[in-house]
Amino acid sequence: MRTYSPYPLLIDVCVTNRCNLHCSYCSAEAGPFASKKDEMSIEKLDSIFQELDLMGVPRVGVTGGEPFIRTDILDILKAFDKYRFAKILNTNGNLITDSIARELSKLHLDRICVTIDGSCSKIHDSQRGKGSFKKAIEGIKSLQRYNLPVSTLFTLGKHNVDDLINTIKLNDMLGIEYMSVMVICPTGRANDGSILTDKKHWYPVFFDLTKRIARGEFKVKFKIVPPNESDIFWTHYFPLAFYDRLDLLESVWHQKVDTDSIKKREISCQAGVRACSINHKGNVYGCDLMNGIDELVAGNVNETSFEEIWHNSPVFKKMRNITFDDLSGKCAECPMPWCGGGCRCSALELDQTLPGSELACFYNKEGDINL
Repeated sequence: MRTYSPYPLLIDVCVTNRCNLHCSYCSAEAGPFASKKDEMSIEKLDSIFQELDLMGVPRVGVTGGEPFIRTDILDILKAFDKYRFAKILNTNGNLITDSIARELSKLHLDRICVTIDGSCSKIHDSQRGKGSFKKAIEGIKSLQRYNLPVSTLFTLGKHNVDDLINTIKLNDMLGIEYMSVMVICPTGRANDGSILTDKKHWYPVFFDLTKRIARGEFKVKFKIVPPNESDIFWTHYFPLAFYDRLDLLESVWHQKVDTDSIKKREISCQAGVRACSINHKGNVYGCDLMNGIDELVAGNVNETSFEEIWHNSPVFKKMRNITFDDLSGKCAECPMPWCGGGCRCSALELDQTLPGSELACFYNKEGDINL
């Protein structure tokens, strides 16, 4: 069994599956028509926050759906605010007004993350809905007027890969300090892989991005979050290998191929090992991408304490027991020693088995990483 943390280092708590948008890549069936019937009460959410705090969980995120679709969200956040862990709020920003920002400024949130999927409404709205870009920018400006710690999330797919550089420039123009680039996983509404970017588009964009970072062109600090959570990210390695510039992997991205963790070659997915999520019904999953997959429910906090679920759930034990020798498909044949097999949820969607292969990876059975 892989060694797991005595408590999650990060846990997302979903307060609603309802959302004012209906994004094409959403990992859960969130949207305007989701029901509020099974949403946990403020009292229940408060008890969960308290338990996580007592366990020593260092970072907790409040997420959805869209948290601000709940009329009692400010009361939930006041309960959230009482505890010691770092507090992160994830939102599409469309429902944030000056009055809401003023109320948020009375709290002690460490980060409010707003999704911006493009540098203009044409690109952002293509996957998130008409008018959502303008409202997100207005929401960010409301938060900034009250000096709140705003960061952004860019969800990378084929629809916006060529707009990444321009979106980074937009973040600079807005005065955003932190930006995360989340590579879409083929799960939920994106499980057929049709929205994923391909190497023909990603390689030149990433190489250009890397050179610009090396030249110090951007003020915003950002990271790329790929489906594999190894010390080396395939989203970074393959383009730089293609352009014969692996030296930039360490000098720009601070990733070294020769590390002890690579020599051990463990499964890299951290679901149920260092991270997990609780959905709006109280179901516990290894991560929020697994939300709604019945066989991956580790337990329910309405029935069992979170601590009991974390330590003793058969589902989590199964995830922790997967070894590199268990992998099947192209991941089993891949000779790259630095990759830990990618996203287990993606593997389940593709191969109907947790030890299966990840759909998003550019590497194929023949070992070809060329365009």
